[in-house]
Amino acid sequence: MDHNKQIKGAVYFPSRAYNAYQTWMYFDRTVIERDFGYAKCAGLNALRIFTSYEYWQEEAELFWKKFESLLSAAEEQNILVMPILFENCGREPSRENMLDQDPETAACIQSPGRKITGNRKLWGKPAEYTREFMRRYADDERLAAIELMNEPHEETGDIPFAQFITKTAFDMKKKVPLSIGCISLQHNLYFAQWIEVYQFHDNFPSDRRNFEKELRDAVSLQEMTGKAVWLSEWQRLRISGPGWDQRVIPEEDKIPYLSSLAEAVYQSGIGSFFWSLMVKPAYLPAQRINGTINGLFHEDGRVYSAADYIAVSGKQNSPEAFAQPPLWYMEDMKRIDKN
Repeated sequence: MDHNKQIKGAVYFPSRAYNAYQTWMYFDRTVIERDFGYAKCAGLNALRIFTSYEYWQEEAELFWKKFESLLSAAEEQNILVMPILFENCGREPSRENMLDQDPETAACIQSPGRKITGNRKLWGKPAEYTREFMRRYADDERLAAIELMNEPHEETGDIPFAQFITKTAFDMKKKVPLSIGCISLQHNLYFAQWIEVYQFHDNFPSDRRNFEKELRDAVSLQEMTGKAVWLSEWQRLRISGPGWDQRVIPEEDKIPYLSSLAEAVYQSGIGSFFWSLMVKPAYLPAQRINGTINGLFHEDGRVYSAADYIAVSGKQNSPEAFAQPPLWYMEDMKRIDKN
């Protein structure tokens, strides 16, 4: 695929994986091929996918085989992959948290976790993973970019860790550009000397005009620096507010609404990844508590919203829409309620 073509992508987890570890623990090539077919159907040319440092520690060679299988499936659909090596968000990567599949409690996990990111003496093993990844994939044309970490932040104290990992990767850099999943445009300045792709996130903007200004700022930054700028997480407009850590939000704000932002995102001309390809309960505990659902496709290929599919794909018809949370998720929640 032409890497200069505008990136039009989505974040991908299999429907029943609550975190990155589960993506690789329960990896199924048949599921991957099916889901990547949905992505192609929607006109996407890239997917942003979390790897798992924790799974690699347990099953290194098996992880590489599974990752290679995923890249092969993506290549068959002419889709680029942006792998993410480490994750700031979520719960500590305990065995219990990594394996949790209870829809009431399961969520994303930090990788490698605060105990490691906060202690420079423990950075050797993550650096080993980074160097091995770069050794294998720094020149791989199936990758859109290599994202070293998602959302490192001053408040969580892992900026120094993310800088160390980014420098480690930079020392082995070849053709594939490096990037960081930054929350805001200014956070890219922590890594600017090592990265070629700037990222920013705005999942739940509450004001369309401010969102459009943010997109214009991204375009300006791209023009000034000569570096690509990607909006690598976006979901929907929430006029009532973003809803972080709020247990009660309006019912209409809990469901996918990609069509509320898609036109602005795609007309901006910058690369983008919406959250998420598959319909799922919210990834972060801070949104899970209020019942947020996100995504485009159900497991069987139906879409959650015909309007969202049309807005993303540009096509005038869609797979049968059905405005319900995932059926398996609803069944699990009924079981919890009974108990």
